Amino acid sequence: LSHSRWLTTANRVLRLYIATYNPTFELKTIATFVVKVYAPMWFLIKRYPSCKDGSRHLCQLIQLSRYLSDELKEIIDPVIQRNAYASHPENVLLSMITDNRPHIRELGLRRVLKARKEARVGVREYIIPPLNFQANDYVEMIYWQNVKVTEPPVLR
Repeated sequence: LSHSRWLTTANRVLRLYIATYNPTFELKTIATFVVKVYAPMWFLIKRYPSCKDGSRHLCQLIQLSRYLSDELKEIIDPVIQRNAYASHPENVLLSMITDNRPHIRELGLRRVLKARKEARVGVREYIIPPLNFQANDYVEMIYWQNVKVTEPPVLR
């Protein structure tokens, strides 16, 4: 499966599903994933393409994928974790300070100010933190006590 043509592939999967009289379980599973996860996420990202929305998108992806069986979650959760660049504390902080909810903005601001006080010299290591797949909000998506919080470079 070509990674560069996911939208075309999703469209073709749905077309095949519609055209198949008695679709297999696997085809039903993939078509359902496209309708419940891939398509809504594609439209959400197209509507809100800014880097400030990345953490919110990632959290939404996790929440939408929770309908899957445990067997399928064992397959996709490591893929989500491996590609969860938007879960880096710098990206989550950027989402927090641009959130619509005032208390989240305030929390984000406090964390940014604290990170500024604890500024480290040198090159910071970019490590994707472990995800909390049971999080209800993107703010809870990472375990804050286990990560090094640094100021987002875009705020400097």
